[in-house]
Amino acid sequence: MSTVVAARVARPRWLLRPRLRASDGMVRAVLLGALAVSLAPGLYMLSLSLMDNPQLFAGQLIPVPPHPENYPRAWVASNIGRLYWNSIYISTVSMVVTVAISALAGYGLGRIRFGGRGVVYGIVLVGLTIPLQIALIPLFINLRMLGLINTPFALIGPYTAFGLAFGTYVMTGFFRGLPRELEEAARLDGASELQIFSWVMLPLTRPALATVAIFIFLQNWNEFLFALTFITEGRMRTLPTGIYALLSSEFYGNYPILAASLVLFSVPVLVLYFLFQQQFIEGLTAGALKQ
Repeated sequence: MSTVVAARVARPRWLLRPRLRASDGMVRAVLLGALAVSLAPGLYMLSLSLMDNPQLFAGQLIPVPPHPENYPRAWVASNIGRLYWNSIYISTVSMVVTVAISALAGYGLGRIRFGGRGVVYGIVLVGLTIPLQIALIPLFINLRMLGLINTPFALIGPYTAFGLAFGTYVMTGFFRGLPRELEEAARLDGASELQIFSWVMLPLTRPALATVAIFIFLQNWNEFLFALTFITEGRMRTLPTGIYALLSSEFYGNYPILAASLVLFSVPVLVLYFLFQQQFIEGLTAGALKQ
């Protein structure tokens, strides 16, 4: 009887190996297919940026011969150097302000007990559901009254305001997961609340800070609606609206030049993500793993 039971127990292990390998192969095939679908538009855009219009309309997928001169032409046509500076300046300033305020708000909501804390946190969560389009007209009227149209502050202020809800939400969850023994030990050593925040708690939230910083920067970098509405002067445009302006220029219909501009637009985002992808992933998962 025991021999039969042992055979029944051992048999499935031998039989399950091919099934596991088959399922692994299927999962890998699905993942490779998803990877190919994700990379295909970017690869085609890169290929298109090295073509000319005759090659494009002939249906070529690979540029033979390539035309790398499209990139300097795109750089000059759209004044990308100026657009880069505007986008980097506006996105960076807004990101720094958003991260700083979010860290302070997250610490207050996550570590300090006070009346109405749940209501304030609920308001923060409601802020995540507000679309940009609702605030477009009121913001334009207020910015015009303040004389901020066609200035960097026309974008820095709204970008910061709409990024605070996400930043505060992430930082609150992270601060709540930190052990209270750390701040209690700091209080016994005579540290003030600000010292506990800046010297003890804040250094532990680097993954969350990196997540908020990268997410907010990319959101500001790619934002189009506010930049198109609040900035109308060419010298103050950001990259998305500057490249969009090519559609009404002499390069209208010159799709390789447009594709080269889009590649130049995407390079800083890709570099930023590949440099900080570990911190970004750690920040997204750290809150879920803390007890």
